[in-house]
Amino acid sequence: MRNYFTVTISDVHGSRHYSFKHFFRKFAWVIVSVFLLIWSVGAVSLWWLAYQAQEMETQNAARVSAFTETLKQARADYEKLLAEKDSIESDLEQKSAEIAFLDQSLKGLETLVGVDAEEPEKLPYEERVKQVQLNTLGKNLLLNMTPSGHALSVYKGLTSKYGYRNHPITKKRHLHGGIDYKSAIGDDVVATADGVVKYSAYNKDSGFGNLVTILHANGFKTRYGHLSQRSVKVGQFVHKGQKIGEVGSTGRSSGPHLHYEVWFLHHRLNPLPFAKWNIENYDDIFTKVKGVPWGSLSLSVDQIVKKVGKQLSQTVASSAEK
Repeated sequence: MRNYFTVTISDVHGSRHYSFKHFFRKFAWVIVSVFLLIWSVGAVSLWWLAYQAQEMETQNAARVSAFTETLKQARADYEKLLAEKDSIESDLEQKSAEIAFLDQSLKGLETLVGVDAEEPEKLPYEERVKQVQLNTLGKNLLLNMTPSGHALSVYKGLTSKYGYRNHPITKKRHLHGGIDYKSAIGDDVVATADGVVKYSAYNKDSGFGNLVTILHANGFKTRYGHLSQRSVKVGQFVHKGQKIGEVGSTGRSSGPHLHYEVWFLHHRLNPLPFAKWNIENYDDIFTKVKGVPWGSLSLSVDQIVKKVGKQLSQTVASSAEK
């Protein structure tokens, strides 16, 4: 027990002896235990904090990644919207240009077909188009009913006009009651208006050889002479522009050509104004060709067009109700 102090404590339970060496040993163990406890708690705390930090870092990374993807998507959507905006603006510019062009075209058509309306541009486009359509319908209807345009599918010019001349074979002066088209054998001859074939045969008395005569509406008649062959029969209905035969040199003819005549009732008319007649110079024929009641013919066509317009309006109204 050398170099050791001993402390004796007595109580009802007995005596206890403590030496400093034993006390310091316990104290050291206590210190070590406390240190180990603190170290363990610190280590666990550090591990938990590190774990939490890692979890937070992982979550932040996921959030940053999600935000980055969202940002990329937003940028892509923004660029797409910009592209759509540019496309829409381009389409609007194109549509505006088309509308302006259509407006100018519609004005030109209104002038061409003679729409009689005060300040028509103030009307709705649908109404303006309807007026143009009905007016055009009336003019085309009269052009289809009445001889108009050339009697050849391919116009090559004229060799002789309507009027008095010396006959190329008899050399006698007489009325040339039609016009002669410059053409070659086999060129297509076409009807100049809708009608019914009245005559289709070889006519020896007239000198026209193979001859086709077509009756048209409102008292008009056309004749096509010197044909090499005929493509229609008597009683057949033909449309404007339909082939009725081919150019030849039959009958009293000095060479291949088409002799073309226009009649109204029992009177020959100069076919040249009819051959040049179209929708662009629609009104010219009314002053150039006399002896035809153009006023009553136009009025009759206008009444037909009005009936068609009324029927169309009723049809549209019935469709809208359904």
